[in-house]
Amino acid sequence: MTTLPPPGLTMAEELLLLGLDPARSRPRVQRSYLRYGLAAALLAELEAYGSVTEDRGRITVLRPLPTGQPLLDEALNTLSAGSAVGSTAGSAGGSIGGSMGGSMGGSMGGSGKAKGRGERLGGWIRRHGARAEQLAAAALAARGTIRIEEQRALGLFPHQRFHVTDQQTHGQALASLHNAVEQGFPDRRSRALAGLLLATEVATRLDVPWRVRRELRPLVREQWFAEAVRKQIYSDKSAAGGGG
Repeated sequence: MTTLPPPGLTMAEELLLLGLDPARSRPRVQRSYLRYGLAAALLAELEAYGSVTEDRGRITVLRPLPTGQPLLDEALNTLSAGSAVGSTAGSAGGSIGGSMGGSMGGSMGGSGKAKGRGERLGGWIRRHGARAEQLAAAALAARGTIRIEEQRALGLFPHQRFHVTDQQTHGQALASLHNAVEQGFPDRRSRALAGLLLATEVATRLDVPWRVRRELRPLVREQWFAEAVRKQIYSDKSAAGGGG
């Protein structure tokens, strides 16, 4: 019997829910890896809406119209502000600085883009991963699926822990994933989510069989958003001396 994903969740919300370890209230993988995946999940859904596409490592806005999903619309606004899309670029740039907060507002004027060509894919995922996590977590908290706990590391550095409070929705997300594994990821959304789970290495922590992960490895390279996550994680590991 087909197990449907939890109703109403965006791909970023579902990825975050799957990426959390309920027993430890923390990500199953390195937090930066999951954040890259969350930013990429927004791009994957915007592509499905026909809002963006990728061209030679840059994100091009095709249709800067609201999708009706707050997470996606905020991401689309940042991309519109960074792309030459006529008058839309100017108007979007003015509104985003306030809604996105200082850290993201400052990054949009950086050197990660070339005029008329859109944002660099890797740079956008890197800069907006933390904000994607914040948005997805807030959406899940509003549904009552998780509880956000504000903490300070060493009493100085603020950070958040996410406690899964709705075990039914979490279980449904897991069941949907394993059902998709059995069916061979039959639709675009399940394949996109699978690509991101593989790229972020969450799939390994969810006991997706090694045989399945090996067979799906080409899927990551076929999906530009998942491949961007894989490359970013490889770059991080290389910079840390961990190879790839």
